[in-house]
Amino acid sequence: MRKSIYGIAWIITALLSGPIVVVSVWALSALASTAGFVVLPGTAPRYAGPQDREAEVTEIYTRLHTGGSLGLLKQTIAPKSGPPTHVHLTEDEFFCVMKGDFKVKLGDRIMDAPVGTVMFVPRGVAHAFQNAGNEPGEFLVGVMPGGFEGMMVERVGMDKDAVKALVKKYNMEVAGPTIQ
Repeated sequence: MRKSIYGIAWIITALLSGPIVVVSVWALSALASTAGFVVLPGTAPRYAGPQDREAEVTEIYTRLHTGGSLGLLKQTIAPKSGPPTHVHLTEDEFFCVMKGDFKVKLGDRIMDAPVGTVMFVPRGVAHAFQNAGNEPGEFLVGVMPGGFEGMMVERVGMDKDAVKALVKKYNMEVAGPTIQ
C-alpha cells in the first residue's frame, strides 16, 4: 500500500514539476536511503522537551537520512520524568536503555529496565517509561516507519494543550497517566 502511494505521488510530482525536478528528488532520496549514514557524537541536532519537561533532550539521527523507513533518536530523560502512557497508531517502536535506571510499561506490565534492556512496542500497544533514578538517563529509540521524530522538533517549549494537539497530528493517543 505504502509503495503504491509513493508511486502515485511521483506521478503527480512529475506532472506538476517536470522531469528534472523528479529525477533530482528521486536521486537524492535513493542516495540517502542506500548510502547509509554516520552520526558522530555531539553532531546530531538537539531539541528540548515540552513545558514541564524541558530538561529532556532529544538528539535526532535520521530525520532525512532513511527515506522514511526508520526514525532513530537518542533521548536524555531527567530524573523521575517520562511521558504518560500512550499508543502509537501507525509506528512500531523499540527502546534500548543506554544509561540510568528506568521503569517501563508495556500493556499492563510495569517492570524495571536497567542499562542494556531492550523493549519492542508494536503499534497499537499502550506503553510508557520513566527515569526511576536520581541522575539523567539515556536510551536509543527507533520508530518504523520513520517520521515520528518530527514531533520531538515541534514539541519544544509547548504547553500541555499544544502537546495534546501535536499528539493527534502524529497519530498517537494518550492512554493513561505517567508511571507512578
